[in-house]
Parts: sequence; C-alpha cells; structure tokens
Amino acid sequence: MPFRGFEWLAGALCAAAAPNWHGCMDPKAAALPYCNPSLAVEKRLDDLMSRLSRDEKIQQITPDGSLGGTCTTFTTGKADIGLPPWLWLVETNTGVDAACPAEQRCVTNFVGPMGMAASFNRSSWQLKGYVLGTEQRALSNIGASRFHPDHKNPVCLTAFGPNINIVRDPRFGRNSELASEDPFLSGTYARKMVTGMQEPDKHGFKKVAAYLKHYTAYSTETNRGHDTYNISTFDFFDTYLPQYKLAFTAQPTGVMCSYNAENGRPSCANDFILKQLRSWKSDAHVTTDCGAVNNLKGPPVNAPDDMHAAAIALMNGTDLEMGDTLFSTLSKAIDSGLATQERLDEAVRRSFKVHFELGRFDPPNASAWVRYGLQDLNHSFHQRISYEAALQSFVLLKNDGVLPIKEGAAVAVVGPHAISRSGLFSDYAAGSHCFDQSDACVPTIAEGIAAASGKVVAAMGVEINSTKADGIPAALDAVRQSDVVVLALGDDKSIETEGKDRSDTALPGLQSKFAQQVLALGKPTVLVLVSGGPMAIDELMSDGAGFALIQAFFPSHKGAQALGMSLFGKENRWGKLPITMYPHGYISEQTMTNYDMSKAPGRTYRYYQGKPLFSFGYGLSLTSFDLKCASVEGMTFRCRIRNTGKLHGEEVIQVYHAAVDIGKVDHPLPQRALRDFQRVAVPAGEYVNLTFKLSSSQLEVTNNEGEQKLYPGIHEITFSPGHGHSKVEDEQKFKVQVRGSLQELVV
Repeated sequence: MPFRGFEWLAGALCAAAAPNWHGCMDPKAAALPYCNPSLAVEKRLDDLMSRLSRDEKIQQITPDGSLGGTCTTFTTGKADIGLPPWLWLVETNTGVDAACPAEQRCVTNFVGPMGMAASFNRSSWQLKGYVLGTEQRALSNIGASRFHPDHKNPVCLTAFGPNINIVRDPRFGRNSELASEDPFLSGTYARKMVTGMQEPDKHGFKKVAAYLKHYTAYSTETNRGHDTYNISTFDFFDTYLPQYKLAFTAQPTGVMCSYNAENGRPSCANDFILKQLRSWKSDAHVTTDCGAVNNLKGPPVNAPDDMHAAAIALMNGTDLEMGDTLFSTLSKAIDSGLATQERLDEAVRRSFKVHFELGRFDPPNASAWVRYGLQDLNHSFHQRISYEAALQSFVLLKNDGVLPIKEGAAVAVVGPHAISRSGLFSDYAAGSHCFDQSDACVPTIAEGIAAASGKVVAAMGVEINSTKADGIPAALDAVRQSDVVVLALGDDKSIETEGKDRSDTALPGLQSKFAQQVLALGKPTVLVLVSGGPMAIDELMSDGAGFALIQAFFPSHKGAQALGMSLFGKENRWGKLPITMYPHGYISEQTMTNYDMSKAPGRTYRYYQGKPLFSFGYGLSLTSFDLKCASVEGMTFRCRIRNTGKLHGEEVIQVYHAAVDIGKVDHPLPQRALRDFQRVAVPAGEYVNLTFKLSSSQLEVTNNEGEQKLYPGIHEITFSPGHGHSKVEDEQKFKVQVRGSLQELVV
C-alpha cells in the first residue's frame, strides 16, 4: 500500500533542507566562530554568548508565545547570527508524542512503564530507549510535527522522559507514567533507557537529549503546584533521590523539576535538591514543569510578583521556564539585585550546550543520525522490540488450572476492556495511534485473542465507570456458550490521569459485581486487569473462586497480540510485579499526604507492615522452576535455575538484602530491599547457571543523615524467583556477617 501523504512529505523535505530548526545553515552564520566545528565547544559557546544581549539571553530561556504554546516551550532565535527558534518539550516516555507523518508510519508505542519494569529486563529497557531516540531523530530529520502535520510544532531533539517518580501511593493519578515503587528498579530502568536514547555517534553527537521527570517526590495531583510535604533527610536519600542518582550514571541531559514542594520549598526553587542533582552532573540542565514559576506567586512561597517569582526560580537552580513567561522579567530582577547576570549566563550557557551535544550547530551531515528518516518510523525491528516488551510485561498472579487455554476452545471475552482501543494506553503514550487520527488500527484484547485462537465472542457487559447494567445479560449469555472466559476489567484515563488522583482503588462502576456474576457461572475464567496503578480486588479473591489472574497494566498497541499468544501458551515469558498490590483497606489506613515511607502501616514492600494481595516481585509462569544457589567465593554466588515443567519459559531471579541483626539503630530499616536481578530463558527440562557478584556496598542502608552506611552484624541475602511457581521455600537465603573491617565479609 502506498503511503498517503508521502508527496507532501517529500516536498517538505526539499523545502527544509535540514532537520527541524537546525542552526548555522546560512553562509553568513557559517562563518561565525560558534558555527565552526573545528573549535572546542567551550570556545564556540563563548562566541555564541558574546553575540547575545542580556534581553536576547533571557529570550533563550523564556517561552515565546508568538511562536506557539508556552507549555510546548518555543524559545526564539536570532536571525542575523543564523540561530533559529527551538521547540523544547517533546514527550518521550512511552512513545515519541508526534503526529503520524504518513500511512503506517506512526511512532512505535510501548507498554506502559510499569509493564516495562515488570520485565526486569535491562536489555529491553535499553532497546526501548534506542527506538525512541531513533524515531525522534527521524521525525526531526523529515520535518515532522508534534500534533498535526502542519509544521507549527516541529519535533526537535530534547526528549522528556523517562518519568521515574516512585509509585508511592496506589491512588496517584500519574502512576501509569511510572515504572516502579522500588528506587533500584526505577533507577536501573531509567539508566538503561537513557543509554539507548542518548546513544552517541562516532563524533559524540547524541541521538536525543533525555530529561528525567519529575524531579522529585511528585506523587499527588490534588492541589499540585501549591502543595508541600514534610520529607525527612532519611526519606530523601532512601526513596526520593536514589533512582535519579542511579539514572545519572548514564548522564541524562537534565531533569524537569516537579510541581510539588518539599518542606516548604517548591522543587523548581529548591536549591537543596538541585544541588544534589549537580553533584551527580555539574552541568545538568533543569527545566520547570509547565507553569511552575507562576505557581511561586501562591503558597507555599507567595512571591509578591512575577519578577520575584522568576528570580527565586533562577537563583535556586532552574535554567529554563516552561508554561509561562515570567522569566521575561529577569532583566528587571537583575537590576533590582534579586538575580545576577552570572546566574543568567550560566542558565543560558547550559541551555545552548545541550544543542551543541546534539550537533545542532554543526552541518547536518556531520552526524551519523542524519540517515534516519521516514523508513525508520514504526520499522519492523522497532515493532518487534515493542512486541517482545509486551510479552514480558504481563504478570501471572494466579492460575487455578485455567491456563494455557486449549487450542480450539470457544472464548468469550467480556468486560469493558474487551473491546477498548485507546483505553489500552498509559498516560503520556504518543497521542497519534493511527494515520487517520483515530484508534481503529489498535487491536482490542478480543481481536488479539481471536488472532491466536480464532473462536471468540466479545461483549462489554459493563462500562469502565457507570451504573448501566443493560449490557450484562448479553455478556452472560456469551459466557454460558463459551468454553473459557477472559474477563477484561480495570480503569482508564477517565479514572486516573494527570490532574486526577483516584479516590478509590476498587474496580470502578459495576465491574466487581459483574465479575462476581461471571465467576458464579463456573466457567474457566481468566481475569485480566488493565490499569495504571494497582487495583484492589479483595472481593474477587475472598470467595475461593478458581480462576487465573493477570496484571496487564496498560498493554499498548502490541499488547493484545502478545496477550493472546500468552493465554494459549504459545509464548511463556511473564514478568514480576514492580509494585505492591494492597488490599482495599489500605487507603483508609494511609493518607495521600503522608510522605513518610516507614510510618505505619508503611509504604511499598520495603516498609509495608500489612499483608498485600500480591507482593512486589511476585509472578508465576506456565512452567515450573527449581532454584538452587550457593556461595562460590566471598560475595559471589552462583544460582542454578532448572525448568522442571513442559514449556520453555523465562524466569527472573531477584536479589534482596536485609539487615537482620545489626543492633539498635535510630532510623528505619527496610524489611528487605532489591539489590540485583537477572532475567533468563530456560528450555523445558534444562537448566541455566547465573552468577551474581555482590559487593559490600549492597549491604549498606540509609541513616538519618542520608548517608549510606555498612553496619557490623548479621545481614541476609535472599535469592528469590518471586515465589516462582509455588512457594516461599523456593527462596535461597544466606547470612553474611560483617565484622570490624569492611573487608571481612564472612558468608
């Protein structure tokens, strides 16, 4: 099929002659030192800065509303030195948020970040970054646009993602954008994804510039921008900063600071957290979230006017304003002594350095990435990477003999997500799913199962969140006539999204009642949960009904196909929970505004004192595994994973640490904390050996001063398959005694 719109695109390419808003293109500009690629970047920066007046510098870090939306953040150029404008905000969390430039050339979307984290697969995360970086560079090269093919919002190369706030509370509206409740898992995910996104060519030019979101401790939507939460030094360094510190080992370009305030200091004007950031990367570029500078005029800062708000943000470490134009008052702020020319120059210089690292001021063909084009969007290789990620994203939580479904079985697919399309995507997935701007090209779960089996009847039964019951009789009739039922329940962005926290973690609307009616019919049933944050399904777990249960998160474009193959046992590549699934009563025991992780009843698997519905790291398989580990030498361990079942499968071995007997300390201690993991494929009847080389630093815990400390005493190392196919006894535990010297570790 020919690509509709290709003629327009070819014409645009001829007219553009360079990637979107590439600099140094006219001959007069090319003669200037800042455009001279033979000079060192610092000398080129010196020259560029010298050619800008104070007001022109301010324009480089302030949105220009005449060019487009201030949240999208266009900054103006300077024509007489060959400097075009720039569009900063390209969302790049689950897919590059851009319009489809041609038929079959919409961007590749991935499963939601929680599903990605569930794979515990470093290679998958780096490949995701590779795809997103490649496609954003390709979009820029061909002159593509973010929202419509009109060139008014050109895709540039500053990529905002991944989002790695901690999944602190199951009610947070933006959980679907996040990877995990665990700092180590979240940070490792981000480090690998950033490595893929920012891949350098042989000259050192990055594919894209990656910005982590939202720095930091952002996990409440209600009153965002004017809220403040008490956070101890312990919790900062134990929970809210570690994933960013770990991610910065991959040297992302910078961060977008968050709306919320910590201890009365909004993130975008909080020199404490921004100084931490610059201790990991001295030139880390900091942008605000949209409107965050304007928020400083309200609580908790209550700046008296635009000028004071702008000065507070700049002087506390923010480099670029997004969403408003208060930074336009910085000249007055400098004259008034509220801000300094030195700090302004630093912010502008950091902003331009990003562009030099991308090759914006070098000839386009100087970068290897100029070869990317239309053919690289939704490439078959990228589709395969997305599909593989989807296969590893589902978590099998329960299986009472229902799975795998037998070939040829008649399947009734019921529930609100049986036929949903756009509802299968997380927040901050790319908005353009199909070239015609619809979602018709997105396979439904019913269609994915039909592709794997052929005998499917679909009926919603109930909607996501309503009291309409008129669809229930037809759905129950379909169930009665089937051999097997797939019950697809959950929520969508009408329940949890940016700006909207959930008030309840139970299944919304009539879904729970409908599920009970389906289960009462006694058919073999697979309950599939499609959601961002974890759902509380106590009512369905307590009646003893036998069924299979799958957490599918938001499975995206490839999810339905991958789910169909997994249900029939044609693929057996399940993930593990990257979050805790709490009972429904948790939300009445824990307030949203409590940011103390260990205060009873505690948060996340590290500190939660209750009994979860399903624990972090849990996950089953359609085959069975046997795990045996042994100490090889010192802190080196070897584990043998044997596949004792009849299907090829993949297992995740997780390594946890707990300080079990270190005497009395004056700070909380995690019940256990993830320290390492490996994912491995094991053919049926065979075994694979894995080696884990641990160090003394992995026995450290956070103290009240925010330091990582190794305490003498008894520590425990646990190797866990996430309770594998059966029982806790599958875990392998080792005691490690730390004596006076850090070197004397006795297993």
